[in-house]
Amino acid sequence: MKLTAKTRKSHFWNEDRFVFGQDYFMVIDGATPLIKSNKFNEACWMVKFLKHNLNKLSGPISDRLNILSKEGFHQLPVKIKEEDYLPSASLAYVEVSDEYYNAYTLGDCEVTFILKDGRVKRCYETDLAKLDDISINEMVKHAKEKNIHVLEARPFIKETLLKHRKLINKPNGYKAFALTDNPNINPTKYQIKKELVKEIYIYSDGFSQSFEHLNIYNSHEEMFSKSLNLDEEINYIKLQAFNDKYCDKYPRLKKIDDITVIKVEME
Repeated sequence: MKLTAKTRKSHFWNEDRFVFGQDYFMVIDGATPLIKSNKFNEACWMVKFLKHNLNKLSGPISDRLNILSKEGFHQLPVKIKEEDYLPSASLAYVEVSDEYYNAYTLGDCEVTFILKDGRVKRCYETDLAKLDDISINEMVKHAKEKNIHVLEARPFIKETLLKHRKLINKPNGYKAFALTDNPNINPTKYQIKKELVKEIYIYSDGFSQSFEHLNIYNSHEEMFSKSLNLDEEINYIKLQAFNDKYCDKYPRLKKIDDITVIKVEME
C-alpha cells in the first residue's frame, strides 16, 4: 500500500488537515465560527487538536471523535462557548478491517474508491452542497442586480450563510463535527470489499471544486477515470481559480479554498 497526501492552504491559515493512523486515513476541513475572533483562528485550533489527539485514543474513530468533541469543547481557549462562537468541520475517513474498507463522511468531504474492474464508487453527502448552491445563487442574483462581481456580493448573503451554519446536526441541515458538551457524532457509513479496490481518494471540498464548480472536469466520473497526479490536480485548481478571481465565470463562495487530498494505492 502506497500513501500520498497533499495539502495547500488558501490564505495565512490552513483549516484543513490530513491524519494517518494504524488502520485509518482521514481528511478534516475546518470551518470558522459564525462569530469570529480577530486574533485567533478557532477552526485552525480545532483541526490541530484533532490531528494531535486522534492517535492518542483507541477504538473506532467515531468513538474517538465523540470523545474529542467534548474534550475540545472544554479546551478551546475562548471565553464564550455558545454555538455561534464555536468552530465545526467536515471530514471523511476510511477505516481498514480484515475484509472491508469502511468509509465515513460528515459534511462535504468525500471518499472515492477506484475499483479494479474500472468502476468508481463515490461516497459523499449532498446536504451541505445544496445549501451552498442556495447561497451561490443568491450571490449571482445580487451581483446582477448591483452590477458587481459575484465575489463582491458575498456580504449581501451574510444572513443566509448564518442561517445555514445554524443547521449543523439539525433537522433539514447537514452533518458535521462540532465541539459540544453533549456530542453525537454520527457519520454516514459506506463499505466495500478490500479485494475489489485499486485506489482510494479522500479529499476536502477544495479538491472537489475541479468537477463541482471550476469545470476542470465535466463530472466526478470524468475526473476519476484515470489515476490522479495530486500535484498536477491541485495546480489545475489553483490556475483555474485565480484566472476567475472574482468568481464571475464559475460562481462559488470564495476564490479558492484550502485543498487537501489523500491517495491510497494498493500493491
